[in-house]
Amino acid sequence: MFNDLTNKLSLTLFNNDTFKAYFSPFSTKPVAVLMGDMFAAKVVAIKPENNDMYSLTLAVSGKVNAQSFSFQPGQYVELQVKKNGSYVKRPFTISSPLAQLQQDKTITLTIKKQSKGRITPWLADAVEKGDLFGISPAKGDFLLSAALLHSANKQENKDVIFIAGGSGITPFHSLLMSHVANNPTINFTLLYFVRANQHVLSDTLVALELEHANFTLKLLHSERDGYCSKAHINAITSELNDCAVYICGPNSMMDSTQTLLLDMGLAQDAIHLEQFGLASFSNVDVTAVRNVSFTTTNRNVVVSEDNQQTLLTLAEDNYVPAKYGCRIGICQECKCKKVSGVVYNSQTKTYSDTGEEDIQICISVPVTDVVINL
Repeated sequence: MFNDLTNKLSLTLFNNDTFKAYFSPFSTKPVAVLMGDMFAAKVVAIKPENNDMYSLTLAVSGKVNAQSFSFQPGQYVELQVKKNGSYVKRPFTISSPLAQLQQDKTITLTIKKQSKGRITPWLADAVEKGDLFGISPAKGDFLLSAALLHSANKQENKDVIFIAGGSGITPFHSLLMSHVANNPTINFTLLYFVRANQHVLSDTLVALELEHANFTLKLLHSERDGYCSKAHINAITSELNDCAVYICGPNSMMDSTQTLLLDMGLAQDAIHLEQFGLASFSNVDVTAVRNVSFTTTNRNVVVSEDNQQTLLTLAEDNYVPAKYGCRIGICQECKCKKVSGVVYNSQTKTYSDTGEEDIQICISVPVTDVVINL
């Protein structure tokens, strides 16, 4: 009875199931965190996947805005950790099926060690079983479309092609493990490109293919097979125009695959992309020297016409304090006010207008003279 009362009081005061869950982040452990608007996430398992990737299984507790944690397959969370006294967030896709959360209140994040990353290589060595993190509510819209699921409920046969490169397998693993068994009228095919002997999460995918006739798995080696080609597509379907295609992987692979599919006649709205890294700026129309004025710090920077650095990089190179989180346009931590000027957004692949607006400086390149509140 006493425990029930204290747990209710903890929920009321601190938005956590127990006092322990709230006060644990104040410990001296190197990866302990403050919860804020986050769920408590306790590490229950750490598993190396290959030399470059590892999986963290987290037990999720607490509530945010009176809601318990939930997600849709294909979504990601922001993981909050503490390093050297600073709290940082990074976005990671949930690789586990929805059933895992429903059965034991855990999720799994499968994480790639970024070669120049400040967090992912360090975290692989620093994390220990029992450590407490914070995770955000689930985010993202890399989901099976409502139209697809509706047609499946009506027993209409549909074809879905997933194309993964490298660590881009993570959302597909969650999507497949969650949807294949429950949607027998959807025919799923996964093309998974990676270096030899580097496929991760493949054991469960192989077992899934053996158990379900509506799933076809193609494990491909990029050195031997290259990236996705017309031959790969023609080998799995003769009716591409009737397919929905989802792509996730390195930017170069995503760009080339999307171009290939469009050239083969697939409609743009049948292609779904998930961005894992900073998008390419190869299409930015920059033809002149530009001036970037940082109003808050009263700094002016002259940018040469061949310089396609983001506003975040320009700020850092010129000692202008700037907030950031993921650095790839997902977490919104770097959002600030553009007073005037045109910028190119690498995520939407569009140019802004010249007026005042909020922009994300980690994915924005100045195209004209720009004035920004930093």
